[in-house]
This record gives sequence, C-alpha cells and structure tokens, in this order.
Amino acid sequence: MHNQLGTQLLVQAPNETGIGADIFSALSGLGISVISFVGWIQDGQAFFAVVVDQQVEAARQALATAGFSVQTHTVVLAELASQPGALVALLRTLAEANIDVKYAFATSSGLPRTLVILHTSNNEIAKHVISTIPSRA
Repeated sequence: MHNQLGTQLLVQAPNETGIGADIFSALSGLGISVISFVGWIQDGQAFFAVVVDQQVEAARQALATAGFSVQTHTVVLAELASQPGALVALLRTLAEANIDVKYAFATSSGLPRTLVILHTSNNEIAKHVISTIPSRA
C-alpha cells in the first residue's frame, strides 16, 4: 500500500457566506491544487482541513496573508484499493499496532484507488505499519 507523510492545513475563519470560496481562491490564485478537504462549522466558526499537492508553506502563507488563522498538522496519506474490506484492513492493522486514529477522512472519485488522510497517535509508526498491508487491500 502506498503511503507517505503529508501536511494538513487547518484553516479557521468566521462562518460567513462565501468563506470557502475565499479560502480556495487564495490557493488557486497561486496555482496550488487541493488534494482533499473537509469543512465544518463549530461555535460560529468555519473550519477547513485542507491537503494540498505541494507548496505547503506557500499555501500557509497565502491563507495567513488573506487573514485566515492557519495551523499545520502532520498526517498520513494512505492510498488503498477502492474495494470492500480495504478500509477495514487499514484500520484493523493500525489497531493491532496500538495506534490510535485521532481523525480520518477519505476521498475517491470512483477510481480504483482511495486516498485516506489520517492523524494518529504516532504518524511515523502508522506510516510504517500501513506499508506492511498487502497492496490488494
């Protein structure tokens, strides 16, 4: 299974209509592509967890310059087969290695592979453990 460590940008802003467009405009204006994101509202604030393809520091700076609060977090980017049981194999393998998944989200466009983004209790060890999962999973 292909996996690597990556950086997630956690963007916080007031919950206002169009705020997502403003956030992604700051990135697209620099030619930065978004691999995956998830957004939610909490206590009147908008949060976007964003993973970009490259230029992480440029993305962070662009968002901060645009007035957004930005934190960075190391995550594991795991690519697995889009088939029944693949996610079970990933999560069970991590559990058996006593690695706690703090949060995870996934994205797939119906292609044969799914990208899973995970933040764990130990991302370095999780990356190694995930690499032991057979590629068919």
